[in-house]
Amino acid sequence: MSQLILSDITVMGPGYCVIGLERTAQGVFRSVRPMPRRGYAWPTTFPYNRGSKVRFSPAATLALPPHLEDQDTHGLAPAGEGVSELDLVVMLQGAEVSANLEGLFGCELRTDTQGGNAWVDPGSATRSICGCDFRNIRFRIFGEGGDLNLRAKLVLPSGETLNSLPVVDRDWRGFFNDLVQGGSESRTAPDPETFLNRSIRRELMRTPYGFARIGLARAKPNEGKCWLMLDSLFPQPNPAWLGRV
Repeated sequence: MSQLILSDITVMGPGYCVIGLERTAQGVFRSVRPMPRRGYAWPTTFPYNRGSKVRFSPAATLALPPHLEDQDTHGLAPAGEGVSELDLVVMLQGAEVSANLEGLFGCELRTDTQGGNAWVDPGSATRSICGCDFRNIRFRIFGEGGDLNLRAKLVLPSGETLNSLPVVDRDWRGFFNDLVQGGSESRTAPDPETFLNRSIRRELMRTPYGFARIGLARAKPNEGKCWLMLDSLFPQPNPAWLGRV
């Protein structure tokens, strides 16, 4: 049996994509993406959270670049008490990390429009997940197909910028949905984007363990592009922050 500490739970279509950390040495970890018995996404009834410890029996896996972290399983089972958010960030800092754009996925990042999101050639990337500290963060809200979509702009320690990253972090997406719903029910609530870039950004920037995990989406058929996503953002959102709206 293998054991993981879950680090990333992201929205993937009607379900969730999950990544965990496997210890390889003292203070050193690698990312593993445990796969459900069928398909890529776990159902929305997925019972675990970031920091949960799980165990599984590995199954034979054909992992294709850049998603070399994929690991087929026969399901997940609880493996004892989980770890705190701070401890999880410390572990993530001992996994795949980069302070600059080139080091994120071991290849060139490309953009189709100035200020737009970046993508990579699937065959060039050496991994599909990487962590980074961030010097600054800003949020943007876009209307897409009748829904509101939350995106983020990150400034890395190198001073380089990642623009328009779709936020797929399960907990941040839930927080954002609650924020939008609360704002629609109150005539005096501030604009959600303004609130995120003032009160919420202030909380993120003053936390000493601010950390992000950037992931690669799976390439669409015949497109040949793996788009960057904001898989996890620490600190995770605090429901109490909504009380300031």
